[in-house]
Amino acid sequence: MATVSEGVQAPDFNLPSTSDDDVSLVARRGRTSLVLLFLDDATGGTDTQIAASFRDASEIFRAQRATVIAIAKNDLNNLKEFQSANTLPFELLGDDGSVAATYGVRVRQGFGPFSRERFRRSTFLLDGMGVVRRIFRDVDPEEHVNEVLAALDMGL
Repeated sequence: MATVSEGVQAPDFNLPSTSDDDVSLVARRGRTSLVLLFLDDATGGTDTQIAASFRDASEIFRAQRATVIAIAKNDLNNLKEFQSANTLPFELLGDDGSVAATYGVRVRQGFGPFSRERFRRSTFLLDGMGVVRRIFRDVDPEEHVNEVLAALDMGL
């Protein structure tokens, strides 16, 4: 179950990054707005489509003083390959699934032996102090970047 909602402080995390540094939300407070883009496993398909749309809009995000960071359930070597193959100008963070679960992105459905994990494609807009201002769930890959940019245009 998601523990994150709009108007509250985003749960902190400390995850390894494709920049070879760990990224912590607490350490980022007081900086730019943050776009936390959750990708499934960053191996292709819809993840590539969404990542490419955010890549193509990177100058607009920069002009809006917003930093994009993608989080995926994958190891750093694979994330670095994905980043390089798609020329992504933003950091990717490797998650074991626990941060995604905290944010309600990976949820269990069903009961007992019939339960399975479901990925809910989600993005979170955080202001400079780390407060969640918008949550986008089960997004449409074709329109998602425009939804996020529109929310930034309206101000955090």
